[in-house]
Formats: sequence, structure tokens, C-alpha cells
Amino acid sequence: MAFRYPDDVPVLASGEVTLRAHQQDDLDAIVEQARDVDMVRYTTVPRPYGRDDAHDFLQRAAREWENGTPTSRRGWVITKSAAGECPRFCGTVDYRPTGVGTATIGFGLHPAARGEGLMGRAVSLVLDHAFAHDDIEVMHWQAVVGNWASRKTVWKLGFRLEGTVRKLLVQPGSAHDGWIASLHRDDPRRPCEPWPVETQ
Repeated sequence: MAFRYPDDVPVLASGEVTLRAHQQDDLDAIVEQARDVDMVRYTTVPRPYGRDDAHDFLQRAAREWENGTPTSRRGWVITKSAAGECPRFCGTVDYRPTGVGTATIGFGLHPAARGEGLMGRAVSLVLDHAFAHDDIEVMHWQAVVGNWASRKTVWKLGFRLEGTVRKLLVQPGSAHDGWIASLHRDDPRRPCEPWPVETQ
């Protein structure tokens, strides 16, 4: 049976946090997130980012799920709902399998949703799914050096920092030193090393 988007995208939930397929109604919030200063500083979003970019992003998200290959990207919208309220868009999370038992996770929060501890819960849900349903053995994470918020999220979940790689990550017009970390599916979901002094 052919994959039906968005109906067949697995919904991942824990408490007030739910991960679901992207929807056309997310477009404005995606634009707001992509224009945030930290997203521009630490990610590869187009600059400037407009509604056409968000539309292309939504189409790619659907195609990746529909392709269903061992290396197709799995992506979700992060939502949060309180009692009696409609779920609100809070950000995005995805992982990109290599087809050989590894994948790389990526994530970003809408600026209005930061400071609520949502990303750690969202990433944990994605890790559970990847390890259980996609035969992922090791999940990798990469970030531009200095992106301490992203690093703290994975540190809390047990990722081990493997090192700093010179000019690892390419953004429009430049390359930046990058951190890389990993988590094996059997690793405990708690910090495996002391939190470093934030000097970089």
C-alpha cells in the first residue's frame, strides 16, 4: 500500500508535547522561525527567508516521507498543548538516515517556544522512534561551534562529544568549525560527561 501523507506519518507524543506531520497552516510560523537571528546564525536556512522558501520546505518534507527510502529524511513539527487549548507550533525536528544504521538529527525551536524544555522531550521521542522502528544504531548530532543551546539539549540526553572539526559545516558563503557528538541506542539517556565551561 502506498504511503499516504500526512495520514501515515507516525504521531509521537509525551504529555503536552506532540510531534506530527507538517501542514500548510504551519507556513507562517516556519517563516518566523527561519528568520530568527539564531536560526540565521547557526543553520543553513536561505537568507532572506520568505514564504516561497517555507512552501518549498513543506513540499520537501512531504516528498521525503512519501519516498520512503532507507535514506529518506523523517521530519516532524513540534507542538505543545495545554488543557483546553489548541496545539501550537513550537518548532521542527528531523533525522536523516544513512541506510547503514546511523543517522544525523537536526532541530530548531520557534523563538516563542524557547526556555520551556520542549526540545529535549521532542528529541527523546524521535530517538525512541529511530532506534525502535528504523534500525538506527547510532545517532549523530552536529552544530556550529558556539551553539550552546543545541549542545545542551543533546548533552542532557547522553550524547558524547566526539570533538571539534575545523570547517565542518557549510552555510551560505562560509564554512564554520563544528561540534560532533553521538549516541548509541544502548547508551543511557543522561549526561555522560561534565558540562563544559562555555568559552567558545
